[in-house]
Amino acid sequence: MADAAGQVFMAGYEECTPDYFIERSDFPFWTLEVVVGGHGFFREGRQLRHLRHGSVFTYGPGVAQHFGNEAERPFRKYFFVRGGGSFPQVWHSVGLRPGGVLQLGDVASLVGVLHKIVDEGQHSDAQTGQVVDGLEAVLLALIARHQGSASGEKSASRVVYDLAMEILLREYKSLHALSDLAQRSGYSSEYLCRIFKKYHGESPYQVLLHRKMSAAWLLLRDGQLQVGAVGRELGYQDPLHFSRVFRKIMGCAPSSVGARG
Repeated sequence: MADAAGQVFMAGYEECTPDYFIERSDFPFWTLEVVVGGHGFFREGRQLRHLRHGSVFTYGPGVAQHFGNEAERPFRKYFFVRGGGSFPQVWHSVGLRPGGVLQLGDVASLVGVLHKIVDEGQHSDAQTGQVVDGLEAVLLALIARHQGSASGEKSASRVVYDLAMEILLREYKSLHALSDLAQRSGYSSEYLCRIFKKYHGESPYQVLLHRKMSAAWLLLRDGQLQVGAVGRELGYQDPLHFSRVFRKIMGCAPSSVGARG
């Protein structure tokens, strides 16, 4: 994929394994990562920094990388990759620096933008680069806004939101309805809807559908499972229902994903 200026980029979401660890002396592209769950570490110069929910770190050409997660609390994180060359000036303008770590107090709004960037990466039309550039600008503005808010105490509603989101991202395959999330979190469906709208901008059920369909896309692209099997893996016993939901969220039929490579 490429942005409007023709620079190569990639974006994605990953749930890391307990033994996740990266150590290398170089990487050809400038990369920004946002931790949305789990705990770990990142070596910044001679200092070992703690990574957790809200940590943003960068690396790229000429920057040694040494980072990983705790085995019992593996990372969930988004990554955004730009081209090589010099460190992106727009990243530097919001306080990011090569091989550095920022700690944000709130990444809920960033997650929505990152998810849209990942979705946009599934397209390759003439507008893709312009859309990604616009989303990157929003992402950087939010990073600038939320710096310095990490030290404040969380509100009660934010604690519940973080708990519910943790459950949703971890157990999405077995969650079928909002009532399932309500039961597992111990809070009512109505309350969860209010706090998800406040912190995420979408209902928990919308977040769940996007999480399921993003996972479905990856399984279909891998090509090891048929459409019906992918649906069952994500809790859809009726392949027609799964196909309708997938088309509504992703904009194409699940049967077309493998053909796209």
